[in-house]
Amino acid sequence: METRIERREFIKLGLTASGALMVGVHLESCLSAERQPDTFSFSPLIQIDTDGWVTLIAKNPEIGQGVKTSLPMILAEELGADWNKVRIEQADFDKKYDEQWAGGSYAIILNWDLMRRAGAQVRYALMSAAAKQMHWPMEQLSTKNGQVIHNQTGDQLPFESLLQEASLISLPEEVELKPIDDYNIVGKSQPQTDLDGIVTGTSIFGIDIKRPNMVYATVRKNPVYEGGVKRFDAASAKSVSGVLEVIELNNKVYGGRLLGPNSPNFVNGVAVVANSTWAAFKGAEKLEVEWDNENARKENLEELFQKFHDQLSETTIERKDGDILQAHNDSASHHEAIYEVPFWAHITMEPMNCTVDFQEGMCEVWAPTQNPEALQNGLIKLFGLQPEQIKIHMPRIGGAFGRRYYVDYAMDTAILSKKMGRPVKLTWTREEDLKHDWYRPGGVHKMAASLDKNGKVIGWQHILANASRMTSLGREGRVADTELDEYEFPAGFVPNLQLEYGHVLSDVPLGQWRAVSASANAFPINCFLDELAYAQKKDPIDFFLEFLGPARMVPVVGTYEFDNGRFIHVIERVRENSNWNSPLPEGQGRGFAARKGAGSFIAEVVTVEVDTNGNIKILRVDAVVDCGLVVNPSGAEAQVEGGILEGLSAAMFGEISMKNGATEQSNFHDYRWIRMREVPEFHIEFIKNDLPPRGLGEPPLPPAIPALANAIFAATGKRIRKLPIDGQL
Repeated sequence: METRIERREFIKLGLTASGALMVGVHLESCLSAERQPDTFSFSPLIQIDTDGWVTLIAKNPEIGQGVKTSLPMILAEELGADWNKVRIEQADFDKKYDEQWAGGSYAIILNWDLMRRAGAQVRYALMSAAAKQMHWPMEQLSTKNGQVIHNQTGDQLPFESLLQEASLISLPEEVELKPIDDYNIVGKSQPQTDLDGIVTGTSIFGIDIKRPNMVYATVRKNPVYEGGVKRFDAASAKSVSGVLEVIELNNKVYGGRLLGPNSPNFVNGVAVVANSTWAAFKGAEKLEVEWDNENARKENLEELFQKFHDQLSETTIERKDGDILQAHNDSASHHEAIYEVPFWAHITMEPMNCTVDFQEGMCEVWAPTQNPEALQNGLIKLFGLQPEQIKIHMPRIGGAFGRRYYVDYAMDTAILSKKMGRPVKLTWTREEDLKHDWYRPGGVHKMAASLDKNGKVIGWQHILANASRMTSLGREGRVADTELDEYEFPAGFVPNLQLEYGHVLSDVPLGQWRAVSASANAFPINCFLDELAYAQKKDPIDFFLEFLGPARMVPVVGTYEFDNGRFIHVIERVRENSNWNSPLPEGQGRGFAARKGAGSFIAEVVTVEVDTNGNIKILRVDAVVDCGLVVNPSGAEAQVEGGILEGLSAAMFGEISMKNGATEQSNFHDYRWIRMREVPEFHIEFIKNDLPPRGLGEPPLPPAIPALANAIFAATGKRIRKLPIDGQL
């Protein structure tokens, strides 16, 4: 007889004597009820039990970037743990863990030194206990595979034999870190912590949370930006079996549109609460609502982009080096081009959801969030709670890309749970998720360059006109802050350079999107350099390298310098790896682009084929990355591929359009992504060095977009200056 276990029906848990929940890749090792080992906590991040199992706390949200594996790898490396006897536990939000947000490719950057020091401190305590117990000199000791080793004799003591003594030793502030040459965990590919659970469907994401006495909810939001609710007929929704309540969500009752800088409040609408998610969805479909859009701007995409074009002549100067007018007058040639970047949605695989149990003065939250601190602050502002009245759990997240940095969906859920007096799990439909995103700003870029008689760029002007996400989010700074700042490439490389910004006021909800400003700016910058190369009848990579000049540190702003040598190296490597100079059949072409982001340098070549009907097939992508030391190579490769695929998807198909103040797209059928059959062949190389690791979740995306556009030009002779590409050929 076959026993069938339904997906997500169970998850194996190990429970230590201290009551800590252990969830990880080594779940089969759970201890029998006959004997539970003693567990010693050496720091908020490290526990070791008397059976030799090491529990490491993953403190940052896991949004698919692999930090639940990579950060514990750093801890385990410095500790000298046996990776095969490591359990990994996801932390709740707690100030003791310091920074717990995910965004900007900062997880490794911010935690590299912190994780190393934390592991080395506990290593010190274990070695001190071994030195005392065996009368070994400390300088003759090391740790590896869960053992303290006497280097001269090879004698070993397992961690579990030292716990009592080690737990009494004060952890020092200053510790000696392990030489990178001695690493045996960091730098080697390790499977993702939750991989088995993801493959078998047993991993618990936010959307899978269940609580006793829980009810289910969904929302209908006003489709028009900044609109409200005039009236609704609850009976229409309650006619659906299982629907319990219909509740208005009015953000003005809770302080208006913003919870604080970079933290937008929920959008006005109506929630349907039911005894199942399906019943809530069906009730929301039947719900009759009359929206109040009297004061809404009711914007249209074409009108908004016309305003962007008009605004190109009304700008503020963000950076001015030299004199671009004089450079123009002195030039042998001058070139201009205008590029358009559309609005993009995050479209995460797991739609917005949250579970809240708000009762008896306590608010317990299970939130797939990138920004638990903003969630806590939102609850404090909306309900007047104290931090100790809030407990936030961080389940694994099915995609984020910047969308889950905002906590509007969690505020919805908290309001509903408080009103219902019981746990509520809120799940947005895909349609609500797409129509009420915080979009990547669209915009218009005007590029101008002056070249001398030798084809050298002596003047560079970049003007961006758009609606600012900074303004939309209430960020600090000017009312109309810009995404074209003084750091933007090629600042520092051109003697006469001017960066300008023109702001257009808009109600379109805007926010961070993967790679933030670079995801849009790389397209006009790299495509324009490609145009200049062809205008000079030069190979695009040769021209780019001439533009960069010799390897050196290039001063950009203040003390910040651009390491041009590392940039040149990835470009030279991608030229070689992609067979750049080899001929291609008719209808095929290669395109190149390169970018620095989050401290990492990346160069990419995209190879495409365009048939006589204008159908585009992306054949191959070559990428060379210098991100410093690679903590987990398999995870790093996945990040590069994922970032490139998202960039290619956005370039080919991504566009959010507005009509009468509402988003027109609603699901994957009209907001397209690359399909499995369309995924190109990948060739990825990481430059090996011992420099500190830098960010990797975002840097691969921006160059993919111009590399694709440049490849299409190489194949067809047609310039792509407006995205998306689909349908233009």
